[in-house]
Amino acid sequence: MDYKRDIPLAITFIVGVIAIGDYYTGIEAVTQTFNVIKNWGIVLQGFALGLGAVNLFRVHGRRLSARKEGTDWYFSGWLLLMLVVFIGLGLVTGEYEQGATYSWLYNAIYLPLGSTMYSSLAFYMAYGAYKVLRARNFDAALLFITAVLVIFGNTPIFPAIYPGFFHMREWIFGPIVSGAYRGVRIGIGIGAVVLGIKTLIGMETGYLGRR
Repeated sequence: MDYKRDIPLAITFIVGVIAIGDYYTGIEAVTQTFNVIKNWGIVLQGFALGLGAVNLFRVHGRRLSARKEGTDWYFSGWLLLMLVVFIGLGLVTGEYEQGATYSWLYNAIYLPLGSTMYSSLAFYMAYGAYKVLRARNFDAALLFITAVLVIFGNTPIFPAIYPGFFHMREWIFGPIVSGAYRGVRIGIGIGAVVLGIKTLIGMETGYLGRR
């Protein structure tokens, strides 16, 4: 008997059966049991976050102490500094998310960095769109025409010149995109159900790590 494999599989099966029973039966005892499991999950999530913070200190602290040439070790220092600042702020003031100081730090540091990252990605997205939308065959030409119509419909000047661009854009996002999106969602739902069943009966063991 492989305890490292069989015990996690048994725990997964029991918790999965309890979760399904809580959703479909509504029995009070099952609901209370599942609430206890969810509370334990929150506790384990807190420990996992703490373990992740410790691992960040180990990995980036090693890079910061080595300071090898050709590496962005100063980014590791900045990451650890921000980690200490936000953790210290939460412990000292008790503020999080909606606190005035926390919000100021978030708006002054995180949001500008996020805007910079997304503005840099815009160039890669434009280059990727250029490579994808080259009309090399019928499918690519159809994709190119659709993209052009959507861009024209989203740009205010073109619907002002010819209102039909806006209506074409709405038609593309209506019957075409909505129908394709429903198909994707149905496929994802079926895949999730199959994956859940395989996980419950022990056929899917990817969460146990590579073995």
